[in-house]
Amino acid sequence: MKTRLLICLLVSFQSFSQEKAWIKGRIFNPENESVADAVLFIYSADSTLLSMAVSEEDGHFEADVIPVDTVFIRVTHENFTEFTTPAIPFSAASELNLAFRNKTRQVEEVTVSASKPMIERKPGMMVLNVEQSLSATGSSAFEILEKSPGVSASSTDNISLNGKSGIIVQIDGKAQPMSGTDLANYLRGIPSSAIDKIELISNPSAKYDAAGSAIINIRLKKDTRLGTNGTATVNYGQGVYPKAGAGISLNHRNKKVNIFGSYNYAYRKGFNHLILERRFYQQDTFVGAYIQDNDLKFPVSNHSARFGMDFQLNMKNALSFVVNGMSNAYTIDGINKSDVQMQQDVNSSRFETTNDRKEKWFNGSANVNYKHVLDSSGSEVTADLDYAAYQNENNQRFHTGYYDLNGTPIQNAYILTGDLNGKLAIHAAKVDLHKVLNVKNFLDAGVKSSYVIADNDLEFYDRSTGTPVYDTTKSNHYIYRETIGAGYLTWNYEGKKWSFQLGARGEYTHVKGIQRTTDAVSDTGYFQLFPTAYLGFNLSEKQHFELTMNRRIDRPSYDQLNPFKFYLDPSTYREGNPHLRPQTTYTFELGYSFKNVLFVNAGIATTKDNITEVIAPLTQNQNVTVQTNINLSRADLVYANISAPVQVTKWWNSVNNINAYVALYSGNVAQTNLKNRGSGVLILGTVNTFTLKKDWSIEWNASYHTPEIYAFDHIKEIWHTGIGVQKKILQSRGVIKFAWTDIFYTNYIRANVSFTNYKEYFDVKRDTRVATLSFTYKFGKASVAGSRRRGTGADDLKGRVNTGGG
Repeated sequence: MKTRLLICLLVSFQSFSQEKAWIKGRIFNPENESVADAVLFIYSADSTLLSMAVSEEDGHFEADVIPVDTVFIRVTHENFTEFTTPAIPFSAASELNLAFRNKTRQVEEVTVSASKPMIERKPGMMVLNVEQSLSATGSSAFEILEKSPGVSASSTDNISLNGKSGIIVQIDGKAQPMSGTDLANYLRGIPSSAIDKIELISNPSAKYDAAGSAIINIRLKKDTRLGTNGTATVNYGQGVYPKAGAGISLNHRNKKVNIFGSYNYAYRKGFNHLILERRFYQQDTFVGAYIQDNDLKFPVSNHSARFGMDFQLNMKNALSFVVNGMSNAYTIDGINKSDVQMQQDVNSSRFETTNDRKEKWFNGSANVNYKHVLDSSGSEVTADLDYAAYQNENNQRFHTGYYDLNGTPIQNAYILTGDLNGKLAIHAAKVDLHKVLNVKNFLDAGVKSSYVIADNDLEFYDRSTGTPVYDTTKSNHYIYRETIGAGYLTWNYEGKKWSFQLGARGEYTHVKGIQRTTDAVSDTGYFQLFPTAYLGFNLSEKQHFELTMNRRIDRPSYDQLNPFKFYLDPSTYREGNPHLRPQTTYTFELGYSFKNVLFVNAGIATTKDNITEVIAPLTQNQNVTVQTNINLSRADLVYANISAPVQVTKWWNSVNNINAYVALYSGNVAQTNLKNRGSGVLILGTVNTFTLKKDWSIEWNASYHTPEIYAFDHIKEIWHTGIGVQKKILQSRGVIKFAWTDIFYTNYIRANVSFTNYKEYFDVKRDTRVATLSFTYKFGKASVAGSRRRGTGADDLKGRVNTGGG
């Protein structure tokens, strides 16, 4: 009864001077008996929520809506399986008879399954429904990505999709301004319990910002229930070190306003254990080596909060805002033990470096979104204003002692300290138009402007003598300014057999970088055009083909450009490259789907000025290695993906993925020339879910990655497997999950690196074998449309800012 009253209040709100009509009908159960308290959601053809209703005691319902061409209706009830009707002509929606079916886990035609599949294929993207994965329990966003189809993470935490580098990672459509280890540490702070789904978008259209060769969009959970509701979760995991997390989300919806908010805390202590052998040569003659054991331990503490409101001003106008805040804190305790070898391959001395580092990252963002519906066909205008601010503090202390083989000091210790203070601000505005021309044709167009300023000041001091001495060779003060203006236009046609999309996006970019310590200035501007095309063909109701083409750009992230040094020990450091150029990629892809049981994609991609992270010897000093990013002349990729979800039995569902690609790299680094160097790669993955009686379910997953040649790196094979168990309790409001990842502790990287006069062998292990127990409880009932999902005007910019260290 409470549900009926609240729904009736919600739908009774009248828009200003809008002509309405009525949709009426009755709801029945499988025995053809009337059903009361069924909740109905009425949508237009473009999935816009038009109205809602609740059935009376006799099953009768009424809903007043603005007339449109066609509608579809989603019907829910606590005692029956939810279903969605096919498209209904508005003229035929005045006397509807709708019927529930018995609760089943697999239903046909108009009904929807009781739970989403773990992996779904949608136009232009693959969707991972994280909540359906038991193995994701208690893990982080980064760990989920590592196990996602087609996604790989390098030893330096760079993420690629189907062999493509330069990936933009978004949170709720907002690109995160970071890359490499900084991005990985940021994602490690996001608990899986806060994630709804992950969208893998391999070929974005012109409507998306041109940045990034592909997009990974992480959608956070939003409560979609009527009244005041929420979800609480808590988890604890144990690997070598503990991991824990807790979170709560709240949502309240009434007649005009939807208010939502959430808070999540995550604590994850981990380690990075790197065994490394670095061998130096002169004209192919061995001259020395470092045998190194580097062990880092780092507890990560993450707080994240979000608050927003959606205002439905009337049937044509909506206003929303959302603010986000996050803080990350890292305390890194590292020790590096290095044996020094001379020409005879015999240890001659050793040095030991302790690495004590404390980092704090703070970021906040705000978005205001306005939506105006132009007509009943679904045409609309949206506008966004964005502001985001990021701040970081980084205190480093390195102490290096030099010893003979007996442990006796042979020279004074080298003590280096560094303090980094960084600030970054993003301002962005955009307007988008979606215009429906007729039932088969529509246009999308938009304009956008953004301005970014970053200011980073790093000071290093040599304290070896007890008196701090400013080190001008390592210190730097770098200021970066960037302005981008963009516009796009796409034409879409959707017919019974054929569909296509033609579009183009133009972007003008002006960038200026200033190094205060050297007075070096780089100032450049350029305009680029990014065309996109899509062609779809329905061979039958069961078979569909599609062909896509696009051109994308991947601009360097702000920390990739920042020429600051972050030391591991005196012989190894990480540094940005202010001369890094954007990379551009052309992609052609062919897709095929059969029913919902087979999805195949194959394509080719060519990247110019490919941004590649390397660990190479320093030109001025061959005994020092630098981790940095450089531009290779090009990279060529041929890839194919097969996804096959199979319902083996009523209780066994198997999702299988095959990803194959050949990536070839060309360029010159550290006097080493590459010419189409690379290899073929095969990645196999399977996720099997077994549904048992009494609300029990079990999951088993496994993945195998063949050896790979990535530019200068020869990476060995990787495989891992895990299990999960789930039990629903408290009338399915509570869920207890147990997950055990990387059971045999095989998910780690081993590789060889080869340059002229330099070779490196390493393996790096992390805390990947973790057993986690979690509990989630949902309170409230009756599903409703949740807060509006939307991108913002600063999506691409936020993907290039460094917001976490490690």
